[in-house]
Amino acid sequence: MSFLAPWALAIGLLASVGMAVLHLIARQRPAAFMLPTTRFIPDQRTLVSRVTTQPNDLLLLALRVLLLLCASAAFARPALTPARGTIARVVLLDRSRAVANAAEGVAKARALVSDGAPATIIAFDSISAVLTAPAWDSLAGAPRSNATGSLSAALVAARRASAALAERADSVQLIVVSPLAASEFDAATERIRREWPGALRLERVALRRDSSTAWQLARTVSTADPLGPSVAAVRAGDGAFVTRLVRGAPTPGDSAFAMRGGTVVRWDSAAAGRPQPEGLAAGGEVIVAALGRAPLPAKGRVIARWADGAAAAMEAPLGKGCVREVGIALPVAGDIALHAPFQRMARALLAPCGLLAAERPADSSRVARLMGANRDAASAALLRTEDARPTPLARWLLALAILLAIAEMVVRQRAAPEPA
Repeated sequence: MSFLAPWALAIGLLASVGMAVLHLIARQRPAAFMLPTTRFIPDQRTLVSRVTTQPNDLLLLALRVLLLLCASAAFARPALTPARGTIARVVLLDRSRAVANAAEGVAKARALVSDGAPATIIAFDSISAVLTAPAWDSLAGAPRSNATGSLSAALVAARRASAALAERADSVQLIVVSPLAASEFDAATERIRREWPGALRLERVALRRDSSTAWQLARTVSTADPLGPSVAAVRAGDGAFVTRLVRGAPTPGDSAFAMRGGTVVRWDSAAAGRPQPEGLAAGGEVIVAALGRAPLPAKGRVIARWADGAAAAMEAPLGKGCVREVGIALPVAGDIALHAPFQRMARALLAPCGLLAAERPADSSRVARLMGANRDAASAALLRTEDARPTPLARWLLALAILLAIAEMVVRQRAAPEPA
């Protein structure tokens, strides 16, 4: 048993001691003497106080002390303290597109909670969901999500779930089952990680293989073209997944190519505005560079955005394939096409419909900051929230205090001396 507000109990104990001291002070009427001048004394009760070694009105004292103790114990919010040494677990199971084999992660999460210790399983991709009673076999057979994972959302969900586990355990361990792709980190991840007052254990699973080598360009791009260096590693030819890059107006043959299941990417910069500093996010990459904006059609699914939220690339289905419009213009002079982040972004925009963009593992320094220097599980006392649910004992103690207050009034009235 522990108390969430021990100061209230301390106040009750001090008040009980003060009540006992007050009962050592006896108040009684003085002795009466017959004097001829008593007719001049006003007719009223006279009381004197003296200190005794034995308290008077023991029943009244007991009722008052019990009243103070019960009321203070109720306001101190008693809570059951879990057995020492009990370790609960919060397992974050990555189900995002970065995972190569969803069944591998499920098997590791299942093994982590097989010992019967209190545990909460949280599956996450771009959002998080608590699995109250996971059906492991069905979960292992379910396909992974196509959404990008968010460690920030997963850590926030873990912090919320830990408050309930902290009521049943001495400490809580946080375990992440994930390949930790670079796209799963954002600007808030490290700040949210610092809110967890303990260690983070990593159970790494395989990262999805780079799908950028599983497709080819149907047409070569000149080295003089600003996009040339970005797509130089993509070979031209035929294959199961083929993308046709169109740098001008599309032809009927291009539309027929998409109808048969191909991917046509129209990346035309002729109508683009003058390059100026822009922020661009696409394919899990974010860059800031001097780029021009080209107009885009009003319909389609947005797959890239400028920093102000406007669409930078859109995709629409056509027959068995799709047509993708890219409104990003590169300056004629510049080295943006040689930068690795833009090259990864360009390859993601050229990838055939239905193929996921390539994932990269997070760098070691970022992973080390996520793990933290602390090697101990988080103390349950640090995870309990201010509005932690007290035990029902608090309500019973408060009801008992009310009954004792009523009994004290009845006993005090009966024990009151009759007026002379």
